[in-house]
Amino acid sequence: MTEKKFNPEDVIGKPYRRGMLPYGGGVTRGRISFAVSEGEYLEDMKSLRSILNTPSDR
Repeated sequence: MTEKKFNPEDVIGKPYRRGMLPYGGGVTRGRISFAVSEGEYLEDMKSLRSILNTPSDR
């Protein structure tokens, strides 16, 4: 059985239920207003890790 990939465009505008946004997103008035894809999430985490792993110049 193949696992279905999360597609942010499929959930935008739908009523929010707990667990619908595995990589993050936003909810306005009970409806999903934006969602983050796996690729965007991984890219953001990679960027954050590079910032946290560099020595401070202070």
